[in-house]
Parts: sequence; structure tokens; C-alpha cells
Amino acid sequence: MGYTEAELSILIVDDTRMAELNRDYRGIDQTTDVLSFPMLEGEFGEIAADMLGDVVISAQTAKRMSEQNSTSFESVLDLLLIHGILHLLGLNHEESPEQAKKMEMKTEELLSGLGHGGKEFQWFFGEKNCQD
Repeated sequence: MGYTEAELSILIVDDTRMAELNRDYRGIDQTTDVLSFPMLEGEFGEIAADMLGDVVISAQTAKRMSEQNSTSFESVLDLLLIHGILHLLGLNHEESPEQAKKMEMKTEELLSGLGHGGKEFQWFFGEKNCQD
């Protein structure tokens, strides 16, 4: 992805904390699966070019997703982490159909690199209502 010496912060929380963060930063008073807080954007985005930002994942939501879709918890964590990192790098599936397709293709490529494949995440790519 072009960031060989970059840093990011990963925080795993419960649904209660995720709902608080989602409310405070997005104005949505409910939990979600993953939130991204990019450091490369905004007025001070150039200050620390090696700091990508923060990815916050709800373990409880990830567990529900894994159970509902017969996918391992670890696989769902991989998916959500990749999804969050792509947001840190400026990809946004809500911006346009082209961006959504680009993000989906990059997600599939990175998941494949981690050993995931086939129809393991068909349930995710079939749904276009990711909440991040």
C-alpha cells in the first residue's frame, strides 16, 4: 500500500465503548463494527506522515458477525482491520460506486494475502451497508 514504515493504533473494545465513540465522533447513537480515525487527513495531516491513525474494532460485534455468518472470529477481525486501514488510507465506499468497487477489490486482495479466499466473505461483500 506504499507505507512500509508506517504506524497505526488498533483498539479492540466492547459494544458499549464503540457506541460511545460512534455517538461522539459520528453522531450515531449505536454500536458499529469498525471505526477509523485517520491522521493523514485534515489541517495537520502532513505533520507525522508515518502515523496512519487509529482503527477501533468492536469485539462483540465481530463475534456476532462471525456467528451469524459461520466465519471464524479471527477471520472477521482480519476483515474489519483491513476495512479500517483502507479507510485510513483514504478509500471510502460511501463516496461513489467506483470507490466502493476499488475498496472491495483491495479488501479481497489483502484478505487473499492473509490466506482467506473463496466465498468466506461473500456475506460481507454482498452487503453494501458497512458502518464505519
